[in-house]
Amino acid sequence: MMFVLNNGSSLPPLNLITMATVIEANGPVYNGPGASKPSSPFVLCNLELSQRAAVEKAKKYAMEQSIRSVLLRQTQSQQSLQLNNIKKNQTVALLNRVYVGSIAYDVKEDSLKQVFSPFGPIKSVNLSWDPSTQKHKGFAFLEFEYPEAAQLAIDQMNGTSFGGRQLKVGRPSNLTNAEPVINELVNEHNLHNRIYVAGIHLDLTEDDVSLVFEAFGKIVFCKLQPDPTRPMRHRGFGYIEYESTQSAADAVGSMNQFNLGGQLLRVCKAISPPDGISSASSSNLPPAAAVAAASATAKVLSMETEQLPVNSYSKQPEVAHPVVLNTLSSTTTQSTNLTNSSLPTCSPTTVPTTGQSTLDQPSLSGKSIISYFIPAK
Repeated sequence: MMFVLNNGSSLPPLNLITMATVIEANGPVYNGPGASKPSSPFVLCNLELSQRAAVEKAKKYAMEQSIRSVLLRQTQSQQSLQLNNIKKNQTVALLNRVYVGSIAYDVKEDSLKQVFSPFGPIKSVNLSWDPSTQKHKGFAFLEFEYPEAAQLAIDQMNGTSFGGRQLKVGRPSNLTNAEPVINELVNEHNLHNRIYVAGIHLDLTEDDVSLVFEAFGKIVFCKLQPDPTRPMRHRGFGYIEYESTQSAADAVGSMNQFNLGGQLLRVCKAISPPDGISSASSSNLPPAAAVAAASATAKVLSMETEQLPVNSYSKQPEVAHPVVLNTLSSTTTQSTNLTNSSLPTCSPTTVPTTGQSTLDQPSLSGKSIISYFIPAK
């Protein structure tokens, strides 16, 4: 058996050349793909003081951004709520107005108010006036406090004789078709089982009215509007809510213009929201309370994020964490100062962010001598 070198010269088997290579230190050595995996998860090294300060600074910045985001969402939600309430208030204000035409010239505002007051409280009467003739023009606009009163006035006063002329009562020109608006309010506030009752005698109580109307079905509540000027007295109108829609419809059909206590009742389906529509500006939080609420919300969100489960090393981690076996380089590494946009790094090695570990392969110094084994002939 003979050993042959690259240049073709042969050596006897007893004089084997001891081939040695010199490995230069070129970086840390990591575990290879076939190395045994540790049973415990990877543990990060301790951070330096500058890195801890940078982490706290990053946490503070993230909290500030979270608070800003929560405040922005709250502001947008409040603005949207305010716009919706403004639109609803304008809609209800239009439903409260009634046009009255063909009025006799000798009729005064007080007479109009007296005729239309049985349907509900009147906020204002605007009778048109002609300065040249010193008389009104024959039409007026009435504004009720509640849209149900306006609806009853349109249904029961249109075409009636007053002052020797037949009145023309209807919606103003800027709201010709009120049915879609009314249906939207009823559906939004679930008023299908509620009715409006006006013309109630002032000496009758809520129990008296409930006793009369409970013949059509079980009543959830009966609420008469209290009179602020007279304690323990009502203003002559109120709302009744039944358990079923059919009971409410039967009460409207049977009790409208029913004589109760010497007065005619005016009954119709409810249109108004339960407690009216108020502006969202009255429910605005003070600035300090809004900031505190936003801070608490951001803190809860950050705590929920920190409590997310972390996969261990033995359960197919998304990022491989190699363990350093040996460091061939004796050079020292310096810590990297963190900025607002940087993240803390471990020293002296950096954990790779891919699924495979980066290996710094050692290089051979000098000429590489490769021997071939040639069997003897």
